[in-house]
Amino acid sequence: MLLPLCVCTACASTKAPSYFEAAIEHHDAGRETEARRDLRMELEKRPDNLEARYDLAVLLENIARDDDARHMYEENMRRGMHLPTVVNLSALHRRQNERAMAARLLEQAAKHFASEAVPFYLLADMAVEDGDGEVAEKMFKRAIAADGTNGFARTRYATFLFERGRMDEAQKQARRAVEILPFCASCWRTLGDVLIKAGDGKHALEAFQRSAAIEPGENIRQRIEQARQLAADQ
Repeated sequence: MLLPLCVCTACASTKAPSYFEAAIEHHDAGRETEARRDLRMELEKRPDNLEARYDLAVLLENIARDDDARHMYEENMRRGMHLPTVVNLSALHRRQNERAMAARLLEQAAKHFASEAVPFYLLADMAVEDGDGEVAEKMFKRAIAADGTNGFARTRYATFLFERGRMDEAQKQARRAVEILPFCASCWRTLGDVLIKAGDGKHALEAFQRSAAIEPGENIRQRIEQARQLAADQ
């Protein structure tokens, strides 16, 4: 997604929008071809605009031009450390089975962004995929130590703990996640999953209903019915 941009409203009537601003307007209106064009024009004028290059790479990924997107991400990394670029480029490496490259990139970002949870919990995700629970837990804890207010880090850690039967710890992390991110459907869903496993149908039902109110879907409806049945049996 294109990142929101703060535009000086006092200047809007006297100054034409930049190519970057125009690209955002096109994107918001669903005109992605025009958005890509204006982002390219922006980069011709301002090649150090990392946000513009990142946005263009995302739009290129949206039309399955992964090689072109990768070139854009790599050019951003040559010009500076940009966390959204790190996240997307590491994901691209993983999809292309270049896991060592993805890990190195995330490790570099973890050193550069010491107060950000994201590189650490993505490293934890990779460790989970590799079956290395010890490293995964270490990375999850480092993510939360870096930024305890990152609800996604806590939700991922809750899932990790849940899958290992550590229910009290999982519930603690899941509850903290929804406190931080009350409008996160996946966070409420994770809390509901933990509560179902713990046998608390009433509160699981409440969590799933909160999730469904934010993001309806068949999977969450099935969870609601499961929780409702558990609550009725208690």
